[in-house]
Amino acid sequence: MHGEYKAPGNKLVMIDFEIDHDNNTIYNVQISGDFFLEPSEALNIMNESLNGLPIESNDEFIKKTIEKNLPENTEFIGFSTTDIVVTIKRALLCP
Repeated sequence: MHGEYKAPGNKLVMIDFEIDHDNNTIYNVQISGDFFLEPSEALNIMNESLNGLPIESNDEFIKKTIEKNLPENTEFIGFSTTDIVVTIKRALLCP
C-alpha cells in the first residue's frame, strides 16, 4: 500500500506498507518524504512502532502509537504526526 499527503504549508509525507490480511494489521512500514526529523533515529522508531498496527485503528490511537516510543526531544520539521495519520488513512483507502 502507498499513501501520500501534503498539508497546506507543510512538506510531503509518504508511507508504504503491506497488509497482513490474516491479522488485519500493517507491517513493513516505511515513512518517507521531503520533511526533516530530529533526532534521525526517530524515523526508524516510528516505522517500527507502526508495524502490527490494526488497520481499523482510529486516528487518536494511530497518533499515540507513533508518538509513544519517540525521544522527548523529537522535532518534526515541515510535518506532524497528524500528517502521518492522514497518509496512513489515504493508503488504506486506495486498493
